[in-house]
Amino acid sequence: MKKVRFNIKIKSLKWQLLFRFLMILIVLLGTMGIFQYISMKDYLYKTKAQVLHERFHSLDFSCVSKENIKDITESDSQEILKNLWDKSMSVALIDKNGDLLSERSNADIPTENNDWDSDTKEPTELKINAIPVPVLSKEHYISICNKEGNLDSTYEIVKDENNNYQMIAWLKVGDLNSPWGLIQLSTPIDDITNILDRQEYVHISLSIIILIMGTILGITIFNRALKPLYNITDIVEGIGITELDKRLIEESGQLEINRLAKSFNIMLTRIQESFEKEQNIKEKMRRFVSDASHELRTPLTSIHGFVEVLLRGAAKNKEQLDLALNSILMESERLTKLVNDLLILTRLDQKPIVEIKYENINELIQEIEPQLQILCSNRTLQLELKDNIKAIINRDQIKQVIFNLTQNAVLHTDKDNGVITISTDVKRLNNKEFAVLKIKDNGTGIPEKDIAKIYDRFFRSESHRSRVHGGYGLGLSIVKSIIDSNGGEIQVESEVNVGTIFTIYMRGK
Repeated sequence: MKKVRFNIKIKSLKWQLLFRFLMILIVLLGTMGIFQYISMKDYLYKTKAQVLHERFHSLDFSCVSKENIKDITESDSQEILKNLWDKSMSVALIDKNGDLLSERSNADIPTENNDWDSDTKEPTELKINAIPVPVLSKEHYISICNKEGNLDSTYEIVKDENNNYQMIAWLKVGDLNSPWGLIQLSTPIDDITNILDRQEYVHISLSIIILIMGTILGITIFNRALKPLYNITDIVEGIGITELDKRLIEESGQLEINRLAKSFNIMLTRIQESFEKEQNIKEKMRRFVSDASHELRTPLTSIHGFVEVLLRGAAKNKEQLDLALNSILMESERLTKLVNDLLILTRLDQKPIVEIKYENINELIQEIEPQLQILCSNRTLQLELKDNIKAIINRDQIKQVIFNLTQNAVLHTDKDNGVITISTDVKRLNNKEFAVLKIKDNGTGIPEKDIAKIYDRFFRSESHRSRVHGGYGLGLSIVKSIIDSNGGEIQVESEVNVGTIFTIYMRGK
């Protein structure tokens, strides 16, 4: 369990940000420490080298400037060593061949001063850290002699025979361009090492304190910065099916969090719309199944009832037999039409690929005019067709649309005084040309409250549910699906007891 929690923390955005922040801080502190160490080391070395070169100014240059180092007498040599020597330094004279001529260090103090310790009976130099004279190779000394200039800024750090580091500076003897030897002055650099060690210790200590403070401040800052994100997480996790209308606050003071909240709100809106659409589809399907079952039950019940009558002996009576058989035939025809309409709607729901062509609407109407006349019976059928009305349509499907709308008009108009008008025209809307087909009647009309529902399957207004008007409420659903699949648009205008006009817009050229 602890391992799982640790893994979760490692994967947490807060801890990843904190880790990266600390890594950057460590790199910056390390870089700053290295730069500071190198800068201070270089400064201290140059300062100490300058001190060594300053001591050369105390020399008697009349001795140093002699043409040959061998011309310098023993007394001159001792004078030079005495003037340059210090308890913290060692001095040596080297000829141009790299040979050591004389030297002086703090190891020579007791011998010269006869200073003995009364308790130990040993020379005092044993109590003083001896600073031996560092001796370089002859080749090294020769290369230094051959360098140009007076060696004012030249120094080296070398290890002496005690493995301690010393700084060495030189002064040329004789002519600068062709010296006869060198004076070497050296001193330990323990003081510089101590300063650098202290500086390094202080820097490391301060870095640790800064990292601890950075961790505390980082956790505080990241917790505050990520609080809006945590709030979004809590709200989103709490949203259920019944709470899809909840929305996140889009103004948190952070641009990225605002964009995230806005994206979540857009997503929630789409989910809500999809869910409502799905619920609507489910409700329509439930009503569809319920209405279909009801509509199928009615003719089946009638057929079953007439068959029972025949089985009970009505078949022996010719009149009752004819009545029953005619009723069974009529109900079976109604049942067949209902099933065919349902199959048509099912195919249209699957959005099949419809073959459409550039067709003449007038020719299509004139082709089915005889069937329309029979369908209208005693009603008046008027055709008002303008010349050469063409549209991009599926010919057979538009025929079915005309039949369905005409049949709908027949069902709602008076059988003797009914007038049904089919007209065509051309209109230009939004710089596009449309072929217009209108089917108008003078029937009972559609109540305003029902106009939005007339394309729903099995829908019939309360005033039209009697068997006198017939139908199952599928005709207009089929019409709407066909028009949509042909890329057209259908509109309806109606007034109760005045009539109804269906207007279909189909794509022209």
